[in-house]
Amino acid sequence: MTAFLRCVALLAVAALPQVLHAADVFDRHTADVLHLAATRGKPLPQLSLDAAGMLKTLSPRLSSPCIVVKTNDGNWVKALVGWGFRKGPDKPVPVLLIERYVTYRSDRANSTTANGKDVMLFAGFSFDFDIGQVVPAEFGGDVQLDEKGLLKPLGKAEIYGLDGSQLPPADEEAADPSDHEGVLPRDFSGTWQLNVDGRWKGELELLLDDAGKATGTYRSDDSKSSYEVSGRISGAPHRLRLQLHLDNATQTFDAYLWTSDKSAMAGTTTLAERTFGFHAARAKVKKDGEKE
Repeated sequence: MTAFLRCVALLAVAALPQVLHAADVFDRHTADVLHLAATRGKPLPQLSLDAAGMLKTLSPRLSSPCIVVKTNDGNWVKALVGWGFRKGPDKPVPVLLIERYVTYRSDRANSTTANGKDVMLFAGFSFDFDIGQVVPAEFGGDVQLDEKGLLKPLGKAEIYGLDGSQLPPADEEAADPSDHEGVLPRDFSGTWQLNVDGRWKGELELLLDDAGKATGTYRSDDSKSSYEVSGRISGAPHRLRLQLHLDNATQTFDAYLWTSDKSAMAGTTTLAERTFGFHAARAKVKKDGEKE
């Protein structure tokens, strides 16, 4: 396959809906993970199609590599990228498809300042990840695509390549909450798909110790920001009281676990003196970070 056809094929695959199937492993690479991965590597002076093709993807379900960018404002970015060509007036011109990206604020761990998907960056233009916009070359973007299809950092920005998932392997010996009668504190542990009143959705990761103390994180599907969660078993073995620590408020949850198969929990949540109903379904996570 010629280099041109390989570029076109890669861009076409990048646009398929299957990219969204691997959302979990991409989302689990939070700002802390990105920063740690960058400290283990070296910034790249440029990144080409061929060099990016040597990077392992975050998951077998993903066809495109993931890069990390430290912006000129010091924020951390993760982005799935693919190369291709578009027809020009005289000849095909290189383009970069930024399939998905999330920009994390440097002053608030795992809170985001921008996120988006399906951005096409033409040669000669730059992208500012802090505001999530394509900008002219002289307008202070973080990365620029040149006429040869090379992606280069601008100013103080840095580019790193992620060579595969940076997440620790999932525990294959995780306890099965349905293999015993009654409810134990560890039955609340795991990954949950949370839906509050049909208006706020996200992923909740919980870990409970034998004393019933809960710790964890919540990631918003909308903003992609992550927040700390704490709480404990209260009143009954299948009742869990949680506090979600937002930037400027605390949201409380009164959750009841299904006592049969422990596959779901539901209850009420209160934020700013308003109470809503919520439901959470347990998600199984594979070793590579994907949900089944």
